[in-house]
Amino acid sequence: MPSHRLSVALCTYNGAAHLSEQLTSLTRQTRPPNELIVFDDGSTDRTVDIINSWTSSAPFPVKIVINGQKVGPAANFEKAIGACTGDIIALCDQDDIWREDKLAKTEAAFTDRPEIGFVFSDAEVCGENGQPLGYRLWNSVRFSSRLQRQMTNGRGLDVLVRQNVVTGATLAFAARFRSMVLPIDPHWMHDGWIALLLSAIAPIAAISDPLIRYRQHSEQAIGALQRTLYQEYLAAKSMDRNVFAGQAEMFEAALQRLKQSSAPPRALELLEKKVQHCKRRSAIRRRECSRLGAFTELLLLRYRRFSLGWKSFAQDLFL
Repeated sequence: MPSHRLSVALCTYNGAAHLSEQLTSLTRQTRPPNELIVFDDGSTDRTVDIINSWTSSAPFPVKIVINGQKVGPAANFEKAIGACTGDIIALCDQDDIWREDKLAKTEAAFTDRPEIGFVFSDAEVCGENGQPLGYRLWNSVRFSSRLQRQMTNGRGLDVLVRQNVVTGATLAFAARFRSMVLPIDPHWMHDGWIALLLSAIAPIAAISDPLIRYRQHSEQAIGALQRTLYQEYLAAKSMDRNVFAGQAEMFEAALQRLKQSSAPPRALELLEKKVQHCKRRSAIRRRECSRLGAFTELLLLRYRRFSLGWKSFAQDLFL
C-alpha cells in the first residue's frame, strides 16, 4: 500500500496541441496519483473538452475547475495547490510527458527521507513533436555536479540565491509546507518561489534521472532552449537597472515571508545579503554607483555567492 497520499496539480491554458500526451503519461504511472487537480485558466481552444473526455476513463479521481477570469500561470498554480488534499503535491505542466516511474521515484524520495521539503529531477529536453534535442534540462540551467552536491548536502539556499535550477514541471513538495508558500508572491513564478522558501527551512532531494520529457515550443511561458554566445550577450545586455531592482523586490518578499517562519538566522542573513547585492547591481547599472561599487562586490565575494561570478562582474563593468 502507498505510504503517502499523492496529489498532482495540473494547470492548463490553451494546451490542446499537447495535452493528450501528458494525460496519457499520467495514466501510465506505475504509482498512480490519489487525485488529479486541474485548474484551467479560461482556455478558448479544446483543452477543457479534452480533459472532460479523458476524465471518464481516468484510473484516479479528477477534479476540474475553470477560472472565471485569466489569472496567469503562477496564480493558477496557487489555486491548484490550495485545492490539493494529498500530503505530497506534484506540479504538472500541460505540455510535457512524464516517465512511467516519475511518481514512484518521487514518493520513494519522500519515503527515504521524510524530512525533505521538496524533490525535483532532471528532464530530457525535446522539441515540439517530442523529438530529443540532445541535451538535458540540468545542462541548460548549468546545474553542475558541484552544485548538485551542494544542493543535496544542506546548502540548497546557497545555490538558489545564485541561480534558480528548479523547474516546476519536475517539482513535488511536502504539503505540510503549503501555508508557508501560499499565497505566492506576485513578483515570482511559482516554482522559484516554492523552491527558494523551502530550501531555507528543509533538506532537498535532487533526482538526476530525467523523469519527464520537457517539451520546447513557441507557446510556453518559460523554456530551456540552449542559447548561442550572441544570444547570451543580448540577454545580459537586456538586464538593466530595472531587472536588478525587480530582483531586489523579489528576494525582499521572500525574506519577509521567511521572517514569519522558523527559518534559521543564516538563511535570513543570506537573503538580506542577496537583496543588498541586487540593489548594488541596480545602482551600478544606473551609474548612481561608480564602477568601484562593482569591485567592492567582487572583493566581498558577492558576485560569486549571489550572481554568476566573473561573468556578472564583467557585465556590470562593460554593458
